[in-house]
Amino acid sequence: MAINVNTVYNTVLSILNKEQRGYITPDEFNKLATQVQLEIFENYFEDMNQQLRVPQTTNEYANRQKNVDDCISIFKTVAKPTLIGVGNVLSASITNGGTGYTQASNVATTTAQGGTDLTLNTFINNPTFNVTTEGANYTTSTNIATTVVPNNGTGLTVDITSVNPTTGAIQGVNINNPGLNYSVNDVITITGGNGAATLTLTSLSNGVISNVTINNGGSGYSVGDAVAITGANNGAAQITSVNEVAYFLPPSNLHRIGTVIYKDEKEIERIERNDLLQVNMSNLTKPTTTYPVYLYEQATQGITGNNTGQSHIYVYPTTITSASDISISYIRKPADVIWGFTVGSLGQYIYSSSASTQFELLNTEQNEVILRILTYAGVVINDTQIIQAAASAVQGEEINSKS
Repeated sequence: MAINVNTVYNTVLSILNKEQRGYITPDEFNKLATQVQLEIFENYFEDMNQQLRVPQTTNEYANRQKNVDDCISIFKTVAKPTLIGVGNVLSASITNGGTGYTQASNVATTTAQGGTDLTLNTFINNPTFNVTTEGANYTTSTNIATTVVPNNGTGLTVDITSVNPTTGAIQGVNINNPGLNYSVNDVITITGGNGAATLTLTSLSNGVISNVTINNGGSGYSVGDAVAITGANNGAAQITSVNEVAYFLPPSNLHRIGTVIYKDEKEIERIERNDLLQVNMSNLTKPTTTYPVYLYEQATQGITGNNTGQSHIYVYPTTITSASDISISYIRKPADVIWGFTVGSLGQYIYSSSASTQFELLNTEQNEVILRILTYAGVVINDTQIIQAAASAVQGEEINSKS
């Protein structure tokens, strides 16, 4: 059974001898709790490494290897990877901005040159404007709706980037989505606040696409292929780079990779790139579907956006190209801890289980979780006595567990 976040939160506040609001806010608690959970989680692997070096008792409940593995087992899982095939589009550039488009994601494309399933995120030229009325009682926020009279244009939203701290008058504003069908000199009213802030358009976007990014790279494309952007009028792009070597992407929540399996029956051996060169030198040692191998390498330097920091699995022989044939056992990272709440009539925080994310650690770790949070809480409130007492208790537990 996992540790209940509300139990830990109330215990920490009780030890800190404060009432409902406590020395630390819920936001501070959530950050501390998440950090503590991650520290304990990472320590499991070092603890297991240590226990594998020493003889273990045969007692059913005192075997330390088994107990550490029980803690890790919560995070063990198996999933399929995603195939990134040859001809998957990495980047594209606009050749015709077209008209009548909106800023959108997952926009379909068509091509007469063989590729399939490419979708794009489209970004639209922003109109220019003047702030004609600053209004009052506004707050900084994003994607705020607007109105216009006469109501010809639709969809224009703004981000308020700064306001006067005393009056709430808008001091900084950007257009988030330019919308469609507006006219020069249209007066745009920003909702919220006192409803009086206005912008006057000085130029239009007309739904012209300024830039695109890749949503789904599809497959079968080549550099230079032309694609038409669906949804409005005449938008077009050209493929500027594609993936040239097929690989598999592990699940997005992978933290530590375990075993890569082919067709649920063969372990794919992990090797280094220099080893791959060696085994390929002889037909007797080359990878086969009976004895497959893989490389595990991070994405090429310079990769940006959603691909930043990706780890690639290159499977050999390269005839293995179906993600459904590959399974990956791995350790996932624990979810961030959240003590969710609503605010009561007196301004008090009221625990909300539906808005909370519980600790994922076994309840045997509850004592250490509380002590470690108290150590950090002592730093937050600058109380050295709490820091020393909690740190001493944590150290004592660690010494006992490893002696």
